[in-house]
Amino acid sequence: METLTTNIKHMLGALVAQGVTDFVVSPGSRSTPVALLLAELAANKQAIKVLVDIDERSAGFLALGIAKNTKKPVVLLATSGTATANYLPAVAEASISHIPLIILTTDRPTELQGIGAPQTINQNQLYGSHAKHFIQLDLQLQHPDNTEYIDYRMQQVVYLASKAPAGVIQVNLPLRKPLMPALQTRWPQILPQRFLTGKKMLTIADVTDLIKVLTQQKVLILVGPDEEQLNRDLLLKLSEKYQIPVIADALSSVRPGINVINGIDVLLEADVIPKDLIPDVTFRFGATPVSARVLPWLKQNDVKVYQIGENFVGKDHSRFAQISVDVDSNQLLAQLLAQPGTPTKTENAYLAGWLALSDNFKKLVTQNTVLTEPTIAQAMKNLPSKAQLFVANSMPIRDIDNYLWPENELKIIGNRGANGIDGTISSAVGIATNGQPTYLLIGDLTLFHDMNGLKLVDLLGINLTIIVINNNGGGIFSFLPQAQAKDYFNELFGTPLNLEIAKIAQLYAGEYKCISTLPSLTAELQKVPKGLKLIEIVSQRDKNVLVHQALVTKIKQELNN
Repeated sequence: METLTTNIKHMLGALVAQGVTDFVVSPGSRSTPVALLLAELAANKQAIKVLVDIDERSAGFLALGIAKNTKKPVVLLATSGTATANYLPAVAEASISHIPLIILTTDRPTELQGIGAPQTINQNQLYGSHAKHFIQLDLQLQHPDNTEYIDYRMQQVVYLASKAPAGVIQVNLPLRKPLMPALQTRWPQILPQRFLTGKKMLTIADVTDLIKVLTQQKVLILVGPDEEQLNRDLLLKLSEKYQIPVIADALSSVRPGINVINGIDVLLEADVIPKDLIPDVTFRFGATPVSARVLPWLKQNDVKVYQIGENFVGKDHSRFAQISVDVDSNQLLAQLLAQPGTPTKTENAYLAGWLALSDNFKKLVTQNTVLTEPTIAQAMKNLPSKAQLFVANSMPIRDIDNYLWPENELKIIGNRGANGIDGTISSAVGIATNGQPTYLLIGDLTLFHDMNGLKLVDLLGINLTIIVINNNGGGIFSFLPQAQAKDYFNELFGTPLNLEIAKIAQLYAGEYKCISTLPSLTAELQKVPKGLKLIEIVSQRDKNVLVHQALVTKIKQELNN
């Protein structure tokens, strides 16, 4: 017991020494000694936060949401067996989105592996290539070298989880009974390691070449999802200095901003971008855009693409980025802005054309005052200043990307790594733990997929308003070719659930409102969240398809030159 207690305290102390403050625990038996000592640590250190979520899949996404906010590793703790496997969806999302998570998977000891012991699975490298690294610690080995190794290795784990590209580390912990630690004993002092690392920079010659591109060619900046890793101010200053249009994904953290273009996907669908606005070169920042059309459009028009940022080099599924710039994106922006002299490029018809197209598009699509799924997206501009909007995948994020012009500072977040609907509510709760006004835009099917996450709102004292677009099933499938298979579509893809949102709100002690007009929605969105509130907006899948088609037709007719 003494050895187990000592080594767990060193493990937890090493994590804290490297700045870890947030822990999410999924209760269970095998994790008992780690959970108890973690609780004791939190009771003695105000900076340490321990949240409990009994559903491991939900807990994984709760941790993901917290880490998206803090940009620091969050630690997850699970008992052995299939409990650990339930973290996999969040692990996959974190891996692709470069979110740092450290997962402590407690396990049965070696002598119980593979011989029919209950609650035992092979946890060795459980998350495969989705984890950056796997280690296993023996917390019951009594030797000074082992304790020193734990101190050293766990601090390295924090650094590795955070180092670009950030990601997931699994730490497997086989434990033998008895599992009760010694509580209220002295905690060790852990000497923090220091990690000195420089930011990757381009040579002066490379920067000079890029300046020539910026001043002598038609350049477009494309910013995909990045959620505040990219310095918005630096990017917009570069855009202004060199008169460059910026196509900013809804999750880029760049909207609103000077020279920012919204709605690229619907503009391409309507085929209203004149040939003289096709760039010679695109500087691409961030992950894969929400728009499915923009990368093929660049490829089709043979636009030279510079893919910029150490997190995203080699992550071009269009296989067309000819130049990979493996540097710190913000360092590069600072280098480009620091070059002396006035650029030769001044106000130009190219930028003016993009801005005119964007302005005319906005005027055209914001005329509608009827409550539809596109106008729901537009209405999000009425959220309070400095609000946080978490957007579910499928149709909500696509409509937000095309039709939201935020007027205030608005933080828009989503899980666009693996693009799943797993854990959406739990991720939004994780975002809301920072205390800022938080809203979630979600469909009924995605809501159903993570209803357990609703309980977290009450358990953690969170304020969250959820706008539920209830089109009774999977709305996005109505836009896809399988919608033509009328005999089988509803059963296999539409999947109507006939949810009663009011009863769900009642079950989780939340406030409920049903909204049917745009002014009513606007009024509700201006209220700062308090506790759990579900706002239901009833939509029809078939009608929604027609609404979107009519919008594209109108854009095509009005904006085609």
